[in-house]
Amino acid sequence: MCWNRITVKKNKMRKIIWLTLLFTILSCETEPDKLMVSKFKITDANGQSIIRVDEKGNVIKQGIKVGAVKKKGVIVDKKERTILQLGDHNDSLFLDNEGKEVLVIHKDGKFLASSGEQIHWSDAGELMKDDESMGITVSPVEKSLLQIASVLLYLHYVI
Repeated sequence: MCWNRITVKKNKMRKIIWLTLLFTILSCETEPDKLMVSKFKITDANGQSIIRVDEKGNVIKQGIKVGAVKKKGVIVDKKERTILQLGDHNDSLFLDNEGKEVLVIHKDGKFLASSGEQIHWSDAGELMKDDESMGITVSPVEKSLLQIASVLLYLHYVI
């Protein structure tokens, strides 16, 4: 009778230890999301899709997967090679696969074009160069998607 109680207590202790260990491992492994991954599309003035991102973060251009956006702040090509990654200490700075600074695009999607003009998104989801529409729109218009929309346009069209 006594041995049976000891065995039951040992089994309960093992379960508690394993659950604690599992919880510890899982909590250490999870990294906060740096980029919003959600379904959206970018269209031109004619309403034609330029780039779209599906719910899994796949980037599709002209019907072909050209890469993906990862929640951990990495943009990869279709062979899963890193193209850009969001800097660790600056949520606007993007680095290349060697860690060199490449581009600054703010959370609201705002950045400076190579010509020095300010590029930003209007409240209606239109891409603007200073105060002039560029004929490109994003939908749905969610502030959390504007940064990645600008990055993808920059990568695929170098605005």
